[in-house]
Amino acid sequence: MEWARPHERDAVSPRGSAILSLSLGFVVSVLAGSGFLLTLVRDDLHFQCSFLQMGSDDPGSFYCADGIGYIGVGAATYGVYGVILLIALAVATADPQRAGTQSRLMAGISILPIAMFSWSNWYATSPRPLDQAPGVNYWVQPLLAVTVVLATAVIVILTAGLLSRPRFRTAGYIAAMLLFVVGVFIQPGSLSAVAVSCGALVAAVSLDRRVPNEVESPAVPSARENR
Repeated sequence: MEWARPHERDAVSPRGSAILSLSLGFVVSVLAGSGFLLTLVRDDLHFQCSFLQMGSDDPGSFYCADGIGYIGVGAATYGVYGVILLIALAVATADPQRAGTQSRLMAGISILPIAMFSWSNWYATSPRPLDQAPGVNYWVQPLLAVTVVLATAVIVILTAGLLSRPRFRTAGYIAAMLLFVVGVFIQPGSLSAVAVSCGALVAAVSLDRRVPNEVESPAVPSARENR
């Protein structure tokens, strides 16, 4: 019927927007975030670096692998992000059984890149007694502030997912994205994870457009109405 076509377009458009935002987030992560990630891992975290002193008067300096030596880091990082992207695309193209399920799942997926970023940083800054400079903490200065901001954003996402009205969930997701942007300004190396997470959050907002704002699921008729 002709009158059904606008509704069909409304149902397809949010899904297409979700797929587009997921794809753009991953592309930005690779093209814009990979360079900042390399700088973070090599220059701030000193991963695959050695601290050497040439004599007692030498304050010492770090000697790191060249760019080729970090190909494995990039492959592992973006391999995980690629798997997260595939999971998110599967959720975006699925037909949910309950209204609001897709957007909540997508918001949950947006946390995974942040978890990957945090874990990989912990691994990169784990104790390395053979090459660590005396009295230096590799994690606190480059990562403490951004970790606090990203953790706050994750809490906002989880809290927003508990809300029943799509309008309020959307406000929470937008607030989380703003916190992610703040995190990038604090530590540009987080862009690789934040871009993927923001793509998933924009997808969650798009999928919430398929949900009526007032009621998420059909009302259950009362026993009096069934008589």
